[in-house]
Amino acid sequence: MATDLKDFPGGLLLVGCGNMAGAMLARWVAAGLDPKGISVIDPAPAALPEGSAQFATVADWRDAGGAAAWVMLGIKPQQLGDIAADLQPMVGADTRLMSILAGVPLADLAERFPAARAHIRVLPNLPARIGAGVVAVASSGTDAADDDAITALLTPLGHIFRMADDSQMDLVTAFTGSGPAFILRLIEAYAAAGERLGFTPDDALTLASATFGGATAWLDSSGETPTALVSKVASKGGTTQAGLDVLDAEGRLVTLMTEVLRAARDRGRELAEIARG
Repeated sequence: MATDLKDFPGGLLLVGCGNMAGAMLARWVAAGLDPKGISVIDPAPAALPEGSAQFATVADWRDAGGAAAWVMLGIKPQQLGDIAADLQPMVGADTRLMSILAGVPLADLAERFPAARAHIRVLPNLPARIGAGVVAVASSGTDAADDDAITALLTPLGHIFRMADDSQMDLVTAFTGSGPAFILRLIEAYAAAGERLGFTPDDALTLASATFGGATAWLDSSGETPTALVSKVASKGGTTQAGLDVLDAEGRLVTLMTEVLRAARDRGRELAEIARG
């Protein structure tokens, strides 16, 4: 494991435990975070990891006790307005408030929870469950000790992408938060094309997954650009170049992905307006 969290300072209160918060929690427990120091507020916590009986799990905020050292918001963004006032007793002067809520900026968190010692916006993605995620983070009010604790907490989840502020977080939400779904859809489409051309469904998916995995691992280990690696595969007049000519025609692949990311980014902004309203 990348980091041992058994000495992580302070208890952790999760407000909401859906797929993303549950994935993070599972990884943290695997990395040594003491379940006895974890509390969860969720009326139906379907995403709790194995061993959840060790957590203090309650359905209502009134049963959660007093202020916690670390509070993470894992609810839906549109629920924030309904429960922010109820959560005030859990957010005191020594509380570091973390949020994984799409579209809710640090300024809104500070306005809704002014008593918190620090406000931290975290944007992970679901591969964090296996330690292969991308985790963007921006914060306000943290000191050096807080920053060290944040690094310790996020390192087991995968690659940490630190941001000076959260002005680009809506784009990060679309790019890395939603990104695994887009990549998986591309793999699915690649497999479907192979199936249309003659592979069995199982063989097509196996080969597609292995091909995508090998290509990304090669890129990660090479230190080269994708363009440089493409040139190693493609030769003039060959089979690879014939396929690339179709893929690259009129820049349509880049245009498509830009439209995909713009739609996801803009929806994040819409969610922010809903959360504010």
